[in-house]
Amino acid sequence: MPVRRALVVALLLNTAFLAVEAVVGLVTGSLALLSDAAHMVSDVAALAVALGASWLAVRGSSRERTFGWRRAEVLGAFLNSLGLLLAVGFIVREALSRLLEGPPAVPALPVLGVGVAGLAVNLGSAWALWRSDRGNLNVQAALLHMLGDALGSLAAVVAALLLAAGVPAADSVAGLAVAGLVLWGAFRLLSASGRILLQFAPEGYDDEAVRAAVLGVDGVLDLHDVHVWSLDGRVSVFTAHVVTSGARPDLEIRKEVEAVLDHRFRIEHTTLEVEALGACTPAGCVLEPDAR
Repeated sequence: MPVRRALVVALLLNTAFLAVEAVVGLVTGSLALLSDAAHMVSDVAALAVALGASWLAVRGSSRERTFGWRRAEVLGAFLNSLGLLLAVGFIVREALSRLLEGPPAVPALPVLGVGVAGLAVNLGSAWALWRSDRGNLNVQAALLHMLGDALGSLAAVVAALLLAAGVPAADSVAGLAVAGLVLWGAFRLLSASGRILLQFAPEGYDDEAVRAAVLGVDGVLDLHDVHVWSLDGRVSVFTAHVVTSGARPDLEIRKEVEAVLDHRFRIEHTTLEVEALGACTPAGCVLEPDAR
């Protein structure tokens, strides 16, 4: 299923279910349902952001936007992770308040019915997203939201069963359990998207291995002013100055270095400046870190 179609399906399903869960949660006073509904508000917003980011990402480049909107999906994932953290804060505050003041009486049957329905909606949405593009960070963000909500619905089902068994605190404890699971996913997503936005080296990048491989090319003496980052979580960009002995043509060396980076490290987008030994002056290496 195409990414945008999967996002539309997930958005429609979750928007419809959000209304049902919020109404039942307010009527019954169930924290498990209300906390999951609060999470679903962030989910619906997250899916809307993801859908908008997906639309922007396919727009072409221009003179002002040389990479187009490829990073829009990463920005959408970053904003979604912040929304998850806000939802966690709400859930934890309400759950702790109820546990300290004494949990209210919550009817079990409506909570159970909505929990089961929510589990079906969330898993169906997650399945559609998983089939669309598992390597897309924006889709991963939306998928995390769906899986977090599925766990929230499962917690509501468990809470309903415990409420029926005469355990009134189960509703609040279920809310805290949801918060912990959502928090874990939010931090992972925040770390991955933040790493890309701050232009850190891609996850798993081995600078020593790359340097050794490039220096192993015949005629290469040194490598400096190296910069590597990920454009969108999938495409890596690599720039560097390659110092040569001058014994081989520059074009020949550049092509061999590019082949090494592509085949061994899956770095396809490279910008290499081949120079003779001693050609780089301090003024010409302006991107090097200040050694002071």
